[in-house]
Amino acid sequence: GKYLEAASLLGLGVASGFTFYISKVEIPSRKEDTGAYCLANWQHVFPPSAAFMRPFGLILNALMGGTIYATKKPLWWVPFACIGALGPYTKFCIQETNDELMDMKPGFLYTPDDDARAKDIVEKWGKLHSVRTGMCLIGFASAIVAALAL
Repeated sequence: GKYLEAASLLGLGVASGFTFYISKVEIPSRKEDTGAYCLANWQHVFPPSAAFMRPFGLILNALMGGTIYATKKPLWWVPFACIGALGPYTKFCIQETNDELMDMKPGFLYTPDDDARAKDIVEKWGKLHSVRTGMCLIGFASAIVAALAL
């Protein structure tokens, strides 16, 4: 049980750090950039990040399920629920914005309004992503409490 808890904590720490970096470093660092640049950067960073995080989240939830089973600690249900909710949240709350950003072409933002619209959508995505960051941080903090519980 202790090894599963340690592995779950490590995985939650990675997920929390990853999402926190995106929310608090990556997106804010683009504040002064043009919409075209923000869009191009998002399109460069998002697909490989999503390709990593989807299976990582599934594996992490399976690991926490094993932790719940092995330790019989009910507190592990909190991080399990937080990480388990990431997929549905992304599907139902962020997917439309993801699709809109993927369909835009940075080289075809001809007017200042087009550029401002692209920047606004990237910023909207950042706000939606902050919810995922919060879910991961709550999951990580609650996992620390669960691991320390007797």
